Amino acid sequence: MTAAVKSLHDVTHVALEPLPFDTALQAARDSLTEHSTADIHDHDEMITAAVALFIRLHGLVDALDAKDGQQ
Repeated sequence: MTAAVKSLHDVTHVALEPLPFDTALQAARDSLTEHSTADIHDHDEMITAAVALFIRLHGLVDALDAKDGQQ
């Protein structure tokens, strides 16, 4: 695995406060809507959609974990 690929999977170096759950959920929905029409035959569109959704999914999981930790 190259460093460029590995860095996508290694998010431990990023220390951001999680978004509020409602905000993270809306951002995830917005990304799903935005990338729902990506052309599966366009490599660049697929990479862009995959990375955007990967980021939103991590944000959503972090927000959910933070929400669970508050209760």
